[in-house]
Amino acid sequence: PKDRPSAARMRQTLVQLLGDPARKHTTGSEAGEAFLRRLESKIRSFGLDTRRIEIPWDPERQNRHPRARVDLLPNDTVLRNLLVTVPGSDPTLSPILVATHHDSCRWGPGAGDAGSAVVALIEHCRILSDRTPKRTTLYLFTDGEEFGLLGAYAIAAQDPLPFPVPAFVLNFDARGTRGGVPMFETHASNGPWIDKLIGHLAAPRMTSSLAVTVYRSLPNATDFTVFGGQLGWPGFNYATIGGAHHYHQPSDRPENLSDRTLQHMGNHLTAMHAAIDALESSEIDDLNDGRSADNAVFFDVFGIWVVHYSERFQTILGIIAVLLVAVCWYRRPARNRLRRIAWHTLGVCLAVAGGYALGWTANLFLRTTPWSRLRYTPIDYPCGLIVIAMAFVFATTILERMCKKTPLGDRDFLCDWTWMVTAVLGTILAVVLPGGAYLLVLPSCVYALARVMTGRTETAAWSGWIATVVLVGSLLPLLVQALGPWQQPLYATLASLLAVIAMTTWGKVTERTQSQHAVSPSQASATVATGPSHQTNE
Repeated sequence: PKDRPSAARMRQTLVQLLGDPARKHTTGSEAGEAFLRRLESKIRSFGLDTRRIEIPWDPERQNRHPRARVDLLPNDTVLRNLLVTVPGSDPTLSPILVATHHDSCRWGPGAGDAGSAVVALIEHCRILSDRTPKRTTLYLFTDGEEFGLLGAYAIAAQDPLPFPVPAFVLNFDARGTRGGVPMFETHASNGPWIDKLIGHLAAPRMTSSLAVTVYRSLPNATDFTVFGGQLGWPGFNYATIGGAHHYHQPSDRPENLSDRTLQHMGNHLTAMHAAIDALESSEIDDLNDGRSADNAVFFDVFGIWVVHYSERFQTILGIIAVLLVAVCWYRRPARNRLRRIAWHTLGVCLAVAGGYALGWTANLFLRTTPWSRLRYTPIDYPCGLIVIAMAFVFATTILERMCKKTPLGDRDFLCDWTWMVTAVLGTILAVVLPGGAYLLVLPSCVYALARVMTGRTETAAWSGWIATVVLVGSLLPLLVQALGPWQQPLYATLASLLAVIAMTTWGKVTERTQSQHAVSPSQASATVATGPSHQTNE
């Protein structure tokens, strides 16, 4: 339908912009100027006006990203940003800013980075050209992003700004060519905006507050660093991360770009723009007045829906979980608590160390492959998942051997202890790393509630483990895609810790196994002759 984004139309537009064969179009080059002219022509074909915001690059006055390579810029470079305005029915309202960059890197034509985002914006321009929005919509195509966010920083340095301060920013970029498009970054104090808009992510809804922490640990940056960071504008940042082995490579070409990725990006833009455009001016004011509010913790559940709540609420949940499990653990009778905890801790350390060693070995093996010098490889995703599976099995094997030496009566005691430690770590993370603490806090809460309500550690352990699988299962694929192939020790360590949580569900299984083999015929005869032992398992 013409009123909806189409991957087929976006692909056709991309081929027209890049040429056949596809050519790179870097800042300050003739090819970059030719690409910009084709971009202007395409947008004008919808009856929309375009305006260039040309700013000579000035290293003395303009900021840049710390990893910028401005030494590679041509002499006397002029940053040619392009602004497209779709007037709204109410010009008194603050506009919506939709942004991406139009320049490619120096090594490839940039079909994914950020050609995919460019054509998504063009497709949305086409849709709005036939349907007037309530709010004016500004489409900003920045220049010099690949050299260090130069165009965005240059615009931020203008006084006054070349366009009104937006109500909200939607920034799109790409670090790959396939897979879904997660919303991975927001502005600070995002609680009110998350509550209002997060449910409008296009299906499959892919997001996590942990992604912000992961993203900031990577050597990547987008123009949202300027819009949401330096300027403090509220907004969401989206990017493709699958197929990262094409990122900044000659193979970043249209034939390697997925239609599903294009469609997901177009759907994101259309859905979120409509949600923001429907907000009344008073609602925008209230949301911005709440900018001093708490940050939100949010995550998707298998792309179906998004759970969100405040960081403060998460801390309260963590404390409640700690207290409930601690009471259950302390009230359970047990002798030699420290000795039993020490033996259990030794098993956990051995399992984690074994998993780490397996991940390190996998990393060493990858260094012998032809991809050893690449940041991302074609086998990132399957290799990461295989290492996670192998480390989980390996750690489980170690824990099983250690568990056989644990008296049956100690299992419930150590189960409570394991989940209490999990709850304590989750509560600490809720303070120092709140975006990712939900991975520990919520399963601990589930365990604590089931433990108090049923009084059975087995039921509580299975409840907590299922909650862990649901939360981690939604996140692990994105984590592997985001971090790439050279983090195998980290993946293996995480898998080993998952095995520790899974171990708490073994109580009845190991009890049945041990009871089948615990008493030999000779031991039974001795028991009859001498009487029952006075030793008990408490």
